Amino acid sequence: MRLKPLILVSTLLCQGLVSTGVAGPALLQSPADASGIGPGQQMENPPRWYDDAVIYLIWVRAFAGGADHDGVGNLSGIQDRLDYLQSLGVNTLWLSPIFQCAYHGPNMHGYDTTDYYALNELFGTGADLKRLIDAVHARGMRILFDFVPNHTSTSHPWFTGVHQKSWYVWKQDLPDGWGLPWGGGGSEDVWKEMDGSYFYTAFGTGSLADLNYDNPEVRRAMQDVERYWLDRGFDGMRVDAARYLCETGPHKAADQPATHARLREFRAVLDEYQQGGNHPHPAGDPAKVSTKMMMAEAWSFDATGVGPYYGNGSDEFNLCLDFSCPPAIAETLKTPDATRITRLWEYERDHYPAGFRTASFDSNHDNLISRPGTQYGGNRNQIILAEALNLLSPGTPVIYYGNEVGMTGKRGEDLDLRQPMDWAAVTAQTPQPDSILNWCKYLIKARGAYPALRGGYATLATDLGPAKALAYVRDAGAERVVVVANLTSAAETVTITDLTRHGVAAGGTVHTIIGGTGNNETLNGTRLAVTELPPYGIRVIYAAGGAFKGPIHGDRQ
Repeated sequence: MRLKPLILVSTLLCQGLVSTGVAGPALLQSPADASGIGPGQQMENPPRWYDDAVIYLIWVRAFAGGADHDGVGNLSGIQDRLDYLQSLGVNTLWLSPIFQCAYHGPNMHGYDTTDYYALNELFGTGADLKRLIDAVHARGMRILFDFVPNHTSTSHPWFTGVHQKSWYVWKQDLPDGWGLPWGGGGSEDVWKEMDGSYFYTAFGTGSLADLNYDNPEVRRAMQDVERYWLDRGFDGMRVDAARYLCETGPHKAADQPATHARLREFRAVLDEYQQGGNHPHPAGDPAKVSTKMMMAEAWSFDATGVGPYYGNGSDEFNLCLDFSCPPAIAETLKTPDATRITRLWEYERDHYPAGFRTASFDSNHDNLISRPGTQYGGNRNQIILAEALNLLSPGTPVIYYGNEVGMTGKRGEDLDLRQPMDWAAVTAQTPQPDSILNWCKYLIKARGAYPALRGGYATLATDLGPAKALAYVRDAGAERVVVVANLTSAAETVTITDLTRHGVAAGGTVHTIIGGTGNNETLNGTRLAVTELPPYGIRVIYAAGGAFKGPIHGDRQ
C-alpha cells in the first residue's frame, strides 16, 4: 500500500481559499483550518478493503491517556498503543466522536456537536491527530471517524445564530400525533418549545436539535464537513443515527425516502476519492474504485429494516452495523439454540442486495446489551466462544475496546459500558496461551490467513442438533473452511454429514486450523466427525482448497 498526497486545489478549497461554487453565507464554504491539521496523505486502498478489515472501536476518552496523565484518554494515548492494537491483529480503528461538543462531564459522548471542524481539546490538537493518522497509515492500518449528521447541540452557532430557523426543523405550534422515531413517546418528547415555537429533536432532549435536510444549504454544509475530514486522511466514517435524517410527519420520522436520497449524496462525496486518480472527481469514474468507506448506524433489531441502507448495493452504505447480531450471539449461547444466529446470517445472505457487507459485533458503547464479560458471568469459555462467533461471522467484525480481555460492563447505564480500558488485564493475559486475549488473536489470525473465512456462508446440519452444536462452512473460490462450536457445558463429538453438497470432496483430507490435536478430525466418505470438542469449544477446520498454512492453536485448556 502506498500513500498519495492530495492535489493543491483540494488543499486550497479546505483552507477556504477557493470558492466551493455555492452561493450563500460563508458557513457554506469549507472554513479556515481552525483545528490546525492540514490535508493529509491518502491511503491507496484496494477495492472492498473493508471485507478484510477487523475494526476496533475505541471509546477515546476511556482507552489510553498520553503523557499528561490527566485520566482522560486522548489521541496521543491511542498512538502510544498502536503496537498493542497491531499485535491483536486489528487493522482498522474507529474513533468515537472527537469533535467539539457541549457536554464535557464524566459520560461525555461527543454526539452533541458544537463545531464539526474543531477537535475536542480534551483529546488533543490537530497536530496530535495528524501524527495519529500518519502513524496508523505507516503500519498499513486504516482509521475511521464518527460522523454525526442528524443533529447538533443546541449550543452550536448554527442553532444560536442566524441559521436557527432555516437550518433546523420547526413548527409554530405543537403538532399532534408524533412520537419517538423508534416508537413510543408523544409529541412533547420530540418537539421542544423555544420562544413560542417548537424545534424537533429525534432523541427527545432539549439539548439536541435535528438539522433540516430539506434545506440545500444544510446538505451542502454537511457534505463539506464529510469532505473536510476525508481530506485529512481518514479512510471512512461511521454515520450516526442514519435512519432519522428526514422526518415527514407523525409515524414518518424514520426510514423515509428523503433520508435515502441524502445518504446517496453522502456516498457520492465518498466516491470522489477514487483509486487510480487524484481527488477530487466530482462526476465519478466507473473505471475507478472508491478508496473510502462509510458504515451505517441504522439501529434496528429487525434485520428486514437494515437492507434498504445498502441501497442498490453500491450507492448507499458499504457496511451496516448489525444490531441483530449481539442478541443473536447471546441467545445462541444462553438458550442454547444455534438457529438464533444461523437464521440471521441466512436471512442477510438471501435478502440483502448484491455487494452488501454487514458489520458484526457482540457489544458496543450504547445501552444495547451487556459486555460479554458480564453477559456470561465471567465464564471464560463462553466469552471466547462469543468472540469467535463475532470474529468468524460472515460480516466484517467490530471489536469493542476491552472485550478482547473480557472487560465487564452492564447494560442499563451507558457509563458502565464506557469504563477505562483494563490495561492490567492485557498485561496479565498476554503470557497466558489460553487467555481471552490470545484466543482473539488466534481467531483474527485465522480470519486473515484464509480467504474463505472472509467469504461466503452456509449452515451445516449436525447429528446433535441446534440445541447442542453450531456448524457452518465458509467459502472463497475452491477453499472451504468449516467452523464447529459446542454450545454445551460438556465435551461433545459432533458429526456433520452434508459437506459434499458444499464443495468438499468425499474422502478428502481435512486439517485443523484451530482446536483439536492436529489429527482427531476425519472425513470418512461424506461424514466429518469432530471429536472431543471441549465445553463451549470451537474448532476451525480446513476442508478443501489445497492451501492449508498449518495449525494456529489447539483446543482451549
